[in-house]
Amino acid sequence: MADNGTRPYGSLRPTNDSVSPEQRAARQTRGKRSVEFGAAWLIGGLLVIVVTFGQVHGMGAHFVTWAPGLYGIHRIVAGLQLLAKCRDPGLADRLADRT
Repeated sequence: MADNGTRPYGSLRPTNDSVSPEQRAARQTRGKRSVEFGAAWLIGGLLVIVVTFGQVHGMGAHFVTWAPGLYGIHRIVAGLQLLAKCRDPGLADRLADRT
């Protein structure tokens, strides 16, 4: 389906061009925090994995907790996407048009 500039039911997707500089700065700060928070979760998750694997080495049963590491990766990716949208105003529209 080609996008001819009109949306169903007259709805238009807001662009980043209409975002004030204060809102853009707030989103950029939120993106940076998300990346930092995700990195902390990822490092903590890797520590849990290493400690858990080290404690049961040779016992036959391995219980490894992957959730903190995966959550950290998710937060990092979400933060990087938010930062990319803040730096490139048209990115949100181009990504939405692909779907």
